[in-house]
Amino acid sequence: MSREEPPPSAYHLCPGVLHIHTTYSDGTGRVSDVAQAAKRAGLRWIIITDHDDLRAATETGWYDGVAVLAGYEITPERNHYLVCGLDEVIPHTLPPAEYVRLVAEKGGLGFVAHPDEQVTHEYTRPFRWDDWSLRGFTGIELWNYMSEWIERYSRRRRYVNYFFPQLVIKGPTPATLAWWDRLAVEGWRPTGVVGADVHATKVRALGRTWEVFPYERVFRTLTDYLVLDRPLEAEFTAAASQILDALRAGRVIMANRTWGEAAGVRFEAHLPDGRQFTVGDEVPAVAPVTLLVHVPRRAHITLYRNGVPVTRVAGRTTLRMTTHDSGHYRVEARRWGHLWILTNHIHLGEKHER
Repeated sequence: MSREEPPPSAYHLCPGVLHIHTTYSDGTGRVSDVAQAAKRAGLRWIIITDHDDLRAATETGWYDGVAVLAGYEITPERNHYLVCGLDEVIPHTLPPAEYVRLVAEKGGLGFVAHPDEQVTHEYTRPFRWDDWSLRGFTGIELWNYMSEWIERYSRRRRYVNYFFPQLVIKGPTPATLAWWDRLAVEGWRPTGVVGADVHATKVRALGRTWEVFPYERVFRTLTDYLVLDRPLEAEFTAAASQILDALRAGRVIMANRTWGEAAGVRFEAHLPDGRQFTVGDEVPAVAPVTLLVHVPRRAHITLYRNGVPVTRVAGRTTLRMTTHDSGHYRVEARRWGHLWILTNHIHLGEKHER
């Protein structure tokens, strides 16, 4: 069943971007430049992840209303891994199972980066994740902006794809989504995130220097909206903890803002006694549960259970469904055929027999 104008939400949305490179590795912007670009793009937080380098951590803090955190990207030949919440760099020479284990053991967050890269051409080769049976990571970068763009690069279409990247930025690969859903069903709870992988690389072409792509331009595309119980704290350390805690808990709704701003998006579970739950939450084993989806613009909305579509509405802003079935529910919303919003799972427990 579907109708508009949902009841008020108990949660606060906080947009941000992770997987960002600066001059401390192979990016072209300083930390302050990147923070200013994030501010112009309407973000509230960013996480810088230079290659095997944590020097950006010396410049973290509030920048004109943007919380700037720093982690790093472990970058061996393949099996790249985004790390947040640690004050030491784990060597990229270790096997993936070992650095996944060490990050977790030390209390950090670790995200498998661009796991399903496949293409080799003049500018890239696949940096894919080899062992999809490995467990213990915090989450998966389901969708990586620059990774997808460069995977779809061709010399014949390079200028069209630069000026109209929406033609090639489609969404996570089916294999990546299936892996993520399967892990939820198995009992793991990896957080899904989208990442920028932005470097603002400068190239010389057509008689001038271009940035591929500028920080602000990419920051206006794939965005991670944290779903918080309260707004970010004014004190930076407390705000940073809120950001990392939300990422760890799966309190993330992902959006490609190319297809419309997503402020106001919601995916919640409402119990008969008035309790509300949101993405990343484990809902107590009771029935019935009403699942509420609301998006700020009309879209085709599909609700998935354990990776399988269970209901959809077209051209609406709200979807409601009451269910007695346990499982791992998530939402996709599309506009003009393009993936716009992708939520993390709400985990519904087995109902009690009465």
